[in-house]
Order: sequence, then C-alpha cells, then structure tokens
Amino acid sequence: VDVAAQVTADLAPLAIDAGCDIEFVGPEAPVNVKGDASALSRAIANLVLNAMSHGGPQVHIRVEVNSDGRVCVSDNGPGVDPEHREEIFWPFHRLSQSPNGAGLGLSLVYDIVKRHGGKASVATAPQGGALFELSLPLTQT
Repeated sequence: VDVAAQVTADLAPLAIDAGCDIEFVGPEAPVNVKGDASALSRAIANLVLNAMSHGGPQVHIRVEVNSDGRVCVSDNGPGVDPEHREEIFWPFHRLSQSPNGAGLGLSLVYDIVKRHGGKASVATAPQGGALFELSLPLTQT
C-alpha cells in the first residue's frame, strides 16, 4: 500500500501537468508482500507512465492495491486489443509508432513481477480502458 501510494503521489504532479486525472485506492491495513520496494515502485511507475502516454487526452488513471496482493493500474483510454495482450510484454515490442520509448517498459514490469513470484496481465478496465494487474504473493505474517 505504501509503495503504490508513494508512486501515485510522486507522479501526480506530472499527471496533472499532462492533463490527466490520477487517484489511489487501497486498504488502510498494510498488504505485505516479500520483495524489493524500489523494483516494485519502478513497475508501478512504468504502468502509470504508460497510461499517461497511451491513454489519450484527459485520461483518468486509477492505482489500486487489494488486500489479496493485487496492484491494479487502470485507465479510461482506448485499452489494449485482445490480440496484442500477450506480445506487449515482449522486449522491444511497441504497438504505437510514437518516437518515445524503446518498448522495454512493460517487459521490465513483467520481469520484476515474475522475479517476485507473481504474474502480470492486462485486460479491459470496467471503464473501457486498459487494466494492468500485478498479482504478488502475500507473505506469511
């Protein structure tokens, strides 16, 4: 919860400057996962930055932590076509012809989550855009 909340707070000024709306939602109680906080921060930040870059003008970005170890970053942009959902995690793969980026951000997210024993996936958000879900195993408390 703390890691995702901090990433959201750190990127909020950048998002607002870009005309985006960003929110964080999470439980009040900690959600404990074993891992490297800086690596997980980088993964969440990459997802937020992707939403800002590919969500379109005035995109609404939601960062949500769930008590079961899932971190979800969703937006109300155009989303990701189902036919491309697996390949977007491949290194150097890009769906747009934008001059920005090298196609490594989502590959990095995938690798970070995999090294933490979790899974990364993409689906359609309830509001119609992209929903990236990072499922991380909980620690035994």
